[in-house]
Amino acid sequence: MNSWVVEKIRNPFVLSDRSVRRRWRFFEVARAVQIGPLMIGRATNLDALSKGAFLETAERVGQPDNIPPIVKLGPIAIMRARGFGKIARRLRKFKLEIDDFRAMGNGADLAQRKSSGRNRDRRSVVFLHNCYYNFFYLAAALRKRGWDAVSVSIEDPHGPHANFYHGEDINLYDSNPELYRRKLFDFFAETEDRFRMLHFYGVRAMSMFPATMRRGGFYGLPIDFLRLRQLGIKIGYTVAGCLDGVAQSSIKSWSGACDKCVWQLRPEICSDAGNLEWGRQVHTICDVVDTGGSPTLDWKGKADKVFRDPLTMALEPELWRPDLQVPEKYQLKRSPGELIVYHAVGNYELRSQNDRNIKGTGAILAAVDRLKNEGVHVRLEFVTNIPSKDVRFIQVQADVVVDQLNYGRYGAQAAEAMMLGRPTICYIKKDELPGVSRIGFVEDCPIVTATEESIYEVLKDLLADENRRRELQKASREFALKWHSADACALRFELLYDRLMRGLPPTDGRWRSDVAKPRAGVANHQSTTQYLSSLEIET
Repeated sequence: MNSWVVEKIRNPFVLSDRSVRRRWRFFEVARAVQIGPLMIGRATNLDALSKGAFLETAERVGQPDNIPPIVKLGPIAIMRARGFGKIARRLRKFKLEIDDFRAMGNGADLAQRKSSGRNRDRRSVVFLHNCYYNFFYLAAALRKRGWDAVSVSIEDPHGPHANFYHGEDINLYDSNPELYRRKLFDFFAETEDRFRMLHFYGVRAMSMFPATMRRGGFYGLPIDFLRLRQLGIKIGYTVAGCLDGVAQSSIKSWSGACDKCVWQLRPEICSDAGNLEWGRQVHTICDVVDTGGSPTLDWKGKADKVFRDPLTMALEPELWRPDLQVPEKYQLKRSPGELIVYHAVGNYELRSQNDRNIKGTGAILAAVDRLKNEGVHVRLEFVTNIPSKDVRFIQVQADVVVDQLNYGRYGAQAAEAMMLGRPTICYIKKDELPGVSRIGFVEDCPIVTATEESIYEVLKDLLADENRRRELQKASREFALKWHSADACALRFELLYDRLMRGLPPTDGRWRSDVAKPRAGVANHQSTTQYLSSLEIET
């Protein structure tokens, strides 16, 4: 028999002492204790333990949602114990890394952090990772409303994606790996004490630390985000496209777009299994998922977390205004009476291969060529790889902007075109699955819909009707101001934030017929404690 075991059998008090130390270490990091089959502790800690353990043990897509139920009694919660030792050890290890970092003289000391920490009466959010330019302008609009709001990037500001960004409030990147690590740990420590919410963007980007994202991929455990959940910090996410949380087969069934997309043949980028597993991770960790009008398929149709109206797709109206002064280098030469159709594809070479092109560029080229052959005085202005800050100078000179003809909803290019007051063509499929109501702003959108099959006729009619184009210019600008101006998004974000801080879900979920109407207590906006106490079980 093992000598260590023999010794412990002979001296049970030492064994007991070891058990006490182990339980104390668990309590130290988890702020929870196990009594028989039950775990009792602070609600935010049990929430983090439960979600972390669930993600660690989830083995296959389609597995039933089985996060253990939590009984909440105000700030305290009770749940069944289920092997939380491993996740607690990982949380403790990460906490020790943060503590060691501070002990070495990095970052603010405890007294400084307490004096400059979160002001509980002030709304606060950190936007992590660049979402094109949206987070940058949304943070600025929130600051005008009195928020502590910043946009943060961990990317090289001169990296391969820099063309799509307009900057950020804080950039943590450093070419020196040790300085880079210090900056990341320093800002994470600041986030713990300063902000009440973190909102991020990017598939596989659920971390502030690049090493965690590279190591984990879809199945990685975002230990830093679990740490934030322990501290009661809310977490939000903005989806990054059609594949985000939705099976490839679901998109194909809904709109058929996949047969036009190069990613259909790249399972490491887009697949049923990978897409759904990422959706599970996002839905498990986050308090709100901003889908921005995406079709409510798979994880994007979960009413308890999803916010469907534009929340973070924020544009600055003064930057995209119809009377924009165009620098000489971007002024287009136009013969008398000539009409210009604008179309653009970012990373064109990467996203267009072997007759696959998600935006339908080939059909647009063919339609314009056909119109020219029929005597219409028109030309196509095709743009790729021009910095996002500058592309507006070309967009604003177009008579018509054509975005994409396959997916079924619009994205950044169409939103920019509408803010510039440009008549915009894009394939808009307003249908939702049975039992799901249509999205109001999608219904009201003034975009002219077209597919690859109909683009010729649609473009021909719109180019021939100057009065209609003039009406669309006005309607497009008004729509964009209402739904995509930074100030409008900031107000929407503030209302959502206040709901989350009261313990409410992002919406009442009544856009799904299979979601029960909220209880009177929820509708009347009870305090967080009252609301949580009224729920016997939270899954």
